[in-house]
Amino acid sequence: MALNLEEYQCEFCGKTCTNIVYAAFVCDSDECIEKARLARGGPGGHMKRKAEGQPIIPIDLEPAIEENRKL
Repeated sequence: MALNLEEYQCEFCGKTCTNIVYAAFVCDSDECIEKARLARGGPGGHMKRKAEGQPIIPIDLEPAIEENRKL
């Protein structure tokens, strides 16, 4: 099933989504793409967190993951 990106909004500015970049719905704005990169920690953000001794999955996502495991 394909995603219709026009049904989603940019996570940073609220405009119509045109891309999925760094696991975020974003518009074509370079500023929003940069915000998505910083929010994730870059292309290897999960490995950076692992090297720093932090969990790979950000703590703020853990409740959602636990909820999905119940399904």
